[in-house]
Amino acid sequence: MWIDLLLLIGGGAGVWLGAEGIVRGAVKLAAYFGVSAMVVGLTVVAFGTSAPELVVSSMAAIRGQNEIALGNVLGSNIINIALVMGISAIIAPMVVTKETFRQDLPLVTVVTLVVVGMAIWHDDISRMEGIVLLLIFAGYTAYTFIRAFRENRRNTRLEGWERPELKVRHILFLLGGIPLLAFGADGMVRGAVGIAEAAGISKQIIAMTMVAFGTSVPELAASIVAARHGEDDLCVGNVLGSNLYNMSLILGTAATITPIPTMVTWKSWDMIFFVLAVLVLFPIMRIRWRVGRVDGALLLLMYGVSVLLLFAQP
Repeated sequence: MWIDLLLLIGGGAGVWLGAEGIVRGAVKLAAYFGVSAMVVGLTVVAFGTSAPELVVSSMAAIRGQNEIALGNVLGSNIINIALVMGISAIIAPMVVTKETFRQDLPLVTVVTLVVVGMAIWHDDISRMEGIVLLLIFAGYTAYTFIRAFRENRRNTRLEGWERPELKVRHILFLLGGIPLLAFGADGMVRGAVGIAEAAGISKQIIAMTMVAFGTSVPELAASIVAARHGEDDLCVGNVLGSNLYNMSLILGTAATITPIPTMVTWKSWDMIFFVLAVLVLFPIMRIRWRVGRVDGALLLLMYGVSVLLLFAQP
């Protein structure tokens, strides 16, 4: 128990330091290449903070622990929106661009519905469906690179634009922050699961809560740091991008390794909140083109309700 507690605390410290490095490096990188922080958040930061989910879900699939593999993705996506974005908005209200609302959010919603359809269609996510999810990941990655190239050409040609200086330490912050996040999150997950198992909690609940929270701590840390620095686009991009990576790359990889039995229906609370977490962002973002403190409080309330109903679920 004491070792698990030390892993939990030590992992948390590593995650926070890694998040600081990633945010500082990513902001400088975006400015240097003339692209928006949103694009960097959707790609580099989102991929880096999703590394723990990739490792945990892949290893769970290899070991045949399907509850962990699927529950980690479902729980992480709910946490990213309801908890991560909720806390970030309370710290500092976030402005939402029309481009994010019209392009990025609908894309996340479509992929979410695709995953739900796969999960309830025939009680598992097959290898072929895993390959389809990986193809979605490849298409999304290509789309973001094209978008970055267009932004670079548009921004660098503006009158008076000068390329800012990019120092070696900024690159080291970014490259060093990603593995620090991953190792820190791994320590947190091991510690949390050890404590939960000692308390006699089921694997499904561990996956949806303890494991999902542990692997989502990088997103939480990176988004909080971004919110404190006023980097709204980086914060929103990290959440939406991480959710896309979770569903396409991570779930796709796990299902390709071994088919994942789901045994869920559209009436399951985990599936309901998995979809609701995305849909609720449409009215929140559109009303004032921002996610304010009241919105953040509502998102946190939704997360609390989802956890209570998960524990109450037979």
